Amino acid sequence: MAEILVIDDNVDLLETVRQILTARGGHQVSVSSDAEEGLARALANPPDLAIVDVMMPRISGYEICRQLRADPRTATIPIIIFTARGQPVDRQAAMESGADDYMAKPVPMQELLDRVDDWLGKQAAEKTYVLAGTIVLLSLRGGVGVTTLAVNLATTLAQTRDGTACLVDLCPSSGHVALQLGLRPEPNWSNFFQNSVPSAEAIEAHLLKHDSGLHVLASPIFPIVGHGLTQPRVAAILNALRQRFTAIVVDAPSVLDGATMAALEAATVAGMVITAEAPSIQTAVGTLRALGDWEKFRLILNQIVPAAQLSTGMIERALKQPILGAVPFDPAQAQALAQRKPLALQGPASPLAQAVRGLAEKRV
Repeated sequence: MAEILVIDDNVDLLETVRQILTARGGHQVSVSSDAEEGLARALANPPDLAIVDVMMPRISGYEICRQLRADPRTATIPIIIFTARGQPVDRQAAMESGADDYMAKPVPMQELLDRVDDWLGKQAAEKTYVLAGTIVLLSLRGGVGVTTLAVNLATTLAQTRDGTACLVDLCPSSGHVALQLGLRPEPNWSNFFQNSVPSAEAIEAHLLKHDSGLHVLASPIFPIVGHGLTQPRVAAILNALRQRFTAIVVDAPSVLDGATMAALEAATVAGMVITAEAPSIQTAVGTLRALGDWEKFRLILNQIVPAAQLSTGMIERALKQPILGAVPFDPAQAQALAQRKPLALQGPASPLAQAVRGLAEKRV
């Protein structure tokens, strides 16, 4: 079942399309007879596919296509254009605006259903998860919510992906992953200092199990004097975990030490966590420059205070890449931390939980 948004100022046509796609296609269909409202709905809650009329008051279907293509959240969704105009020039205009398909009115409902199924099938076949495999979350500026995001993302992945998920806390100065999950961090990776390279069996024996099904490799409760895990040890740990888990989330230290570099080398994707404030953006720019603008990096905007200092557009221009996802400020997070229960589990309908789920399910 897919989520489909239909935007058309013809109310009767909207109802017909909704019934066909719901009853015969088995899809979840949202409709809007107002172009501006429909566009806002698409950007707020991106559908799997959009069907858009051309001739509407205030804003045309072509402009809706252009705005959907310009936004990272909706840039890749299939768009089918409806129009009463059936000339080649009209089809060309639809394609140039960013539409994937074009249907002239009156639209045969069975043909529409077939087109929708074809595009959804292509989307499912061609798209892969952005956040998959080994996911490293990093910020060299502390206090931007990396650990909270890692905990909520990992517990979400443990519930939504096939197989199992593991969360690795590499912080050498008393990491808080276990604390946020209400777990006692014993055993933890400090026991690996005595071995040159820990075995898969030893790593398995040091994993904590959370009620959500998530496995956790915790950091020691007391800060490590000197360096934490060495680069070869981290590489060996992540390699062993890859054989066991389908999704691994790493809460990386806020420094480019050996452990962090080993995690980044092993990463399928590295999520650079930023906030909408100048010091965070400055640190992110410096990090990208120090690491050579790795293609693995994806920007994740984590709003830890109610009001943002910088707009999304300003951040994207400064960092020269789009934001993969934004996690809004959620006042319920403070209580979740106090209760040691991740908000993704305790309040699945909360804004933060919904945004994290959107990140976990994001495809390209």
